[in-house]
Amino acid sequence: MIHTTLGILKDKLNEYFGLKTDVDHNLINFIESNNNDPVTFATDSVTPFLINISEDRKFRNPDLYSGMVQDGIRTQINPEIRIELLVLFVSKFNDYSQALKFLSYVIKFFQANRVFTQNNTPELLDENIEKLTIELVTLPLEEQNQVWHSLNTSYLPSVLYRVRLLSFIDDITIKVTGSSINDLQMNIKETTTT
Repeated sequence: MIHTTLGILKDKLNEYFGLKTDVDHNLINFIESNNNDPVTFATDSVTPFLINISEDRKFRNPDLYSGMVQDGIRTQINPEIRIELLVLFVSKFNDYSQALKFLSYVIKFFQANRVFTQNNTPELLDENIEKLTIELVTLPLEEQNQVWHSLNTSYLPSVLYRVRLLSFIDDITIKVTGSSINDLQMNIKETTTT
């Protein structure tokens, strides 16, 4: 789901850049993962970079039994986890004004497209993603310095967005029915009496 989300954002931004500029190739690219220490961002492109994943506890369902009925029996499962992503969009161009221009395009795009649903984004086929909400995050300078220090690279024009909500729930559950529990109790009684 995370790869689906970032892939959709990357593709949508590339479409938008294609409409806004005369550039005929993709300007949004992921980092090359073969050498990440220090992180190197490609020149003449905007790079979406995942810097954090966290649980959004406001939407966590406390009921372990809600909605899980199998064979007429409410089954206990752990509630779904709803997560949010912090994605840094880094604009690196040889021409500094170009870096600022494309960073402005990123901000304009997400200002106009704050919510992605299956209605307005057919590529959003994952059943665990109801919708994606994009929110601009402004870090204080000290925290911003910590981010760039942890990346072990110099500051580049960038903007940070919070992307929520992805729901994680395991599709495989252990099926415990009333009859199997009764069979187990019967087997235990037979073993103790013999």
